[in-house]
Amino acid sequence: MNSENFTVFLSMRNLVRKIAIDFDYYNESISAETEERTLEEDADIRQEIKKFYDESGIKSEKTIQRIIIPERLMNAAVFGISEEGSTRSAKRLAWSKLLNVKKAYSASDAFSAIDLSDIDYIIISGGYDNSTNNKLNSMIVSLGKNPQLLEKRPNIIFAGSRLSLETARKELAKPGIRFSAHANVLETNSYASDEEFLQQQNTVQTLQQMTLWDEIEDIRINDIAYTEALRKISDVFCMKRSETVLSTLFTDDYSLLSHAERGAGTTLFRNYAVPQEAGTLTAEVFESVFNDLFIEKRTVFDENFQQKNVLAIDETVKENLLFEPDRIIGITLTDKIDFETFISLISIPGVTHGTIYFLFDDKGVILAGMTMFMQGKAGSNSFLRGFFNTKDIKNGWIFIPYGKFRKGAPAIFVEKLENDRKEDIVLRWGEYCVLEIDPNSVIEIHTAKGVYMTKNDPGSNKKTIGTKESRKTLIFDLREKMHKWK
Repeated sequence: MNSENFTVFLSMRNLVRKIAIDFDYYNESISAETEERTLEEDADIRQEIKKFYDESGIKSEKTIQRIIIPERLMNAAVFGISEEGSTRSAKRLAWSKLLNVKKAYSASDAFSAIDLSDIDYIIISGGYDNSTNNKLNSMIVSLGKNPQLLEKRPNIIFAGSRLSLETARKELAKPGIRFSAHANVLETNSYASDEEFLQQQNTVQTLQQMTLWDEIEDIRINDIAYTEALRKISDVFCMKRSETVLSTLFTDDYSLLSHAERGAGTTLFRNYAVPQEAGTLTAEVFESVFNDLFIEKRTVFDENFQQKNVLAIDETVKENLLFEPDRIIGITLTDKIDFETFISLISIPGVTHGTIYFLFDDKGVILAGMTMFMQGKAGSNSFLRGFFNTKDIKNGWIFIPYGKFRKGAPAIFVEKLENDRKEDIVLRWGEYCVLEIDPNSVIEIHTAKGVYMTKNDPGSNKKTIGTKESRKTLIFDLREKMHKWK
């Protein structure tokens, strides 16, 4: 068999998109055809997918994969004892699970009267595992008296002191409420996402998510949570030990980030949800997100006392965040985020540095392709390499080198051999250059003295790129604002 063909449906607000993917094993390339239909406000998604199925000639597929992109994020209310201690930790846990932190409370609030009408999840943090915390127990009892708890039945995650776990179960694990325990985030800083939780998020009722077995006779529809697919992207593109990958998913109303860091035998995931309209996103927003993702506030809290007893370990130390992943994958399902906007969001002045490979997908092909990995059908790297060789996905490198900024001085020398023509290009500090490179071309990149493509690597002063059958986009960002340390 020289090729693999499969079809995936993306269900979005008022839209169904069919993505038919063809993978060529011999050339290790992927091609995709997309077709979409706008839905009326009261349309039945099941019927629309049935129409697609009846008309598309995909009847040989006995199982159709569908990824559901809900209209909104699931909302969380987080509870802790101190605002900068356990409440902050509860927020980070909610972000890691791709939840929108709608409300945040500390022990000074009257939990029994809090409005839970638009809350899907409650996350509770506080106290240390080896000491009883009366404030945490009192907080749990107060929340358990909230009349909306049984009425709205939000999912509850307890991530506080293990000495208060039984109290939490007794007061909060009521009939119809899904209660789960998590490691104490205040003590362990354990924010790693778990796959079962990400799959559970497919329960938001903003889109109909019923099985289609009765609608399409013997065909099975396999629904996949968008959060699970996004995490799988970070996982499979983080291919080697010590690599890091950031995957981003943009919709009209929110954005999701999933960061993977490959270690020895395990991969650490950090997730983040941005409940903000796509048209209002800026590099400043993403800088704040990166700080939340990667920088821990080094403070010590005695939560049995008042907030004023928070002890800073070292107020004079300022932590500089450098962001240099091996790859960034951008997937946009909104026309408000085009390629230029995507690059501007992830290129954060004073933060983003180094040599970063990127893929930008404005159709959802990468998202759809993850269904192969999630079914265990894509066992080799050849399918993964196909994403680098498709014309449907824009890909290439961002170069934001290290070195002393000297406006106008040569920084990078590019030798381009394209269509049997050789061209030499000199790029200087202060410039921003985008080079579109044709297939079957070769690019040689050299840096000036004292300029390096990768942090703390004197050997990273040259790079050779062969484009083979696909086009590549090279971005050189030598602007002064990108090289000012904050």
